[in-house]
Amino acid sequence: MQEQTIRESEMNLLDYGKILWRRKIMLVILCTLSVGITMIVSLMLPKYYKSEALILAIAPESGGLGAALSASPLAGAFAGSLGGLTSPADKILVFLKSRTVAEMIIRRFDLLRVFNGDKWDGAKGAWKDPAKPPLMEDAVKKLGRKITVFKKSKEGSITIIVEWKDPKLAAQIANYYVVALAEFMKDKSVNTTVQIVDPAIPAERKSSPRIALNMAMAGILSLFIGVILALVLENAQKKY
Repeated sequence: MQEQTIRESEMNLLDYGKILWRRKIMLVILCTLSVGITMIVSLMLPKYYKSEALILAIAPESGGLGAALSASPLAGAFAGSLGGLTSPADKILVFLKSRTVAEMIIRRFDLLRVFNGDKWDGAKGAWKDPAKPPLMEDAVKKLGRKITVFKKSKEGSITIIVEWKDPKLAAQIANYYVVALAEFMKDKSVNTTVQIVDPAIPAERKSSPRIALNMAMAGILSLFIGVILALVLENAQKKY
């Protein structure tokens, strides 16, 4: 019984192989077109460059905002709302992701105009539609969700990752995050010390688009779709 099952399985695999061989031209064309189109589109996409700055929170808060919160009768409520932020790195992450720091970055590098170059009239030095200028809120969201990523390691270090079309600007933004963070903590009287381990430098290689990877993924996906299409066409041909 088991041998019969094995033979049937081998026969089924052989049948599938024959079907795919008969449809090999379709599979080759589909795969070639998919990879070719992906390559062309990837080459047309803007190039992005990634810069990283590594910082380390080396001292806990000993006064200022942290002490005030700890001494407050509402300390328990604050502890619950902070979700167990016990390490300096956790608190630094909250500051880095704040709207205040984001707006400092945006104003320093005029990112409203950088992000909305198509809406800016360089000759007039004004927005093309003064009644509908770009919003700071949208710039903050773009900076925090699409341009910048923060990663915390187990050792307590934080990597500030900025990806943008201009490698020099990406490095400048990453480094200025540290400056903006220091100003923010000074204004809030936060006593945590932040040390720059590695400043960001302009990237020499683009981070995206990853043309080879995109082409490989397109080839695999098109081959998978081609196999399914070949089986569907074979089944339809048998019925009719």
